[in-house]
Amino acid sequence: MAIPSQQKVGDIIKTYRPAKHFPSTPSSETKNGTPSLSARTPESHHITSLDFDDTGDFLVSASTDDTMTIYDIKSGTKTKTIPSKKYGIHLARFTHHPRQVLFASTKQDDSLRLLELHNESFVRYFTSHTAPVTALALSPSSDTFLSCSSDDTVCLWDLSSRTPQGKLKLSTPYLAAYDPSATVMAIASQSTQSLLLYDVRNFDKAPFATFDLADAERKYCPSTQGRAWTKLEFSNDGKYILLGTDYHGHFLLDSFEGKVEAFLVGKTDGSGRAAPVSTSGKPRGQGDVCFSQDGRFVVGGTGAQDLLVWDTTGASGGTLEASSRLRSGGVNCPIVQVNPRYNMLATADTRVVMWLPGDQVRGSDT
Repeated sequence: MAIPSQQKVGDIIKTYRPAKHFPSTPSSETKNGTPSLSARTPESHHITSLDFDDTGDFLVSASTDDTMTIYDIKSGTKTKTIPSKKYGIHLARFTHHPRQVLFASTKQDDSLRLLELHNESFVRYFTSHTAPVTALALSPSSDTFLSCSSDDTVCLWDLSSRTPQGKLKLSTPYLAAYDPSATVMAIASQSTQSLLLYDVRNFDKAPFATFDLADAERKYCPSTQGRAWTKLEFSNDGKYILLGTDYHGHFLLDSFEGKVEAFLVGKTDGSGRAAPVSTSGKPRGQGDVCFSQDGRFVVGGTGAQDLLVWDTTGASGGTLEASSRLRSGGVNCPIVQVNPRYNMLATADTRVVMWLPGDQVRGSDT
């Protein structure tokens, strides 16, 4: 696979195309580990989360077969698959320490585990939650992180300690995110249809701002109010908050006033993944939408195949149509993650797919 470029995002984002596919079923691979989409074999395992490291050089995926897999971005290869059969695995996240991954258990208990990739040993367990973890958010500037759980708690942790530094009891606080300065944390409460903003230094105090989305949900999605929120993310300039949903659109909010700058439309169906409050039995997910590296664009799934791109410069307080559509070649995209350093992104369903700008795809090994 060609080395991802660092061109201006706006110049190339409309040209992204699938460059390399990594199936979860080894028998579906062909030469050089690249499968033929026209000759697939059934793939029973689903990828549930994706995350890039700080350098953008590595990607980690978690799967329903209780494994995590590490990918080298520059070489376009799998480098290691690590089983977690005893504990299960979801929401695998790189820390700021090279070769360490934090993840949520899905079996035995609801603890978090920090894994050293080099020797595949556990560095530390983090125990407090009494129900499945629904979100993990790493601080952009330190070793602290947030975890949300369906036990209606949010915990603030430090990687050096197995006990939380603080704990909040809230109604359905299933998603959390840090702003780029790492001084503000946002928590999404689905049942109250609100976003709560806290000063990280005063975690135990009341939120300094609460954004009520009840009116916006009644306006844009009256049939799905208070449910199916799947993603919470700040843009890298701190200007916007993205609240992803599993219905027909996503909310783009002003991060200072909570105003709905746009409702991003064009999605035609659900992603096929379980939202945090879902009891559908569908595979877990982490949302099918995210910001581009420069914060100008939002990239998300259509609900089936292909990706949509919304240009936030067109936001005017109403609905915002996608500015372009990226063809997936028949691959579903229920999980979407943009590389923080290079012009490439990854999607996943039963396979991980790496996407590059069109000129680089032609020069890749697929």
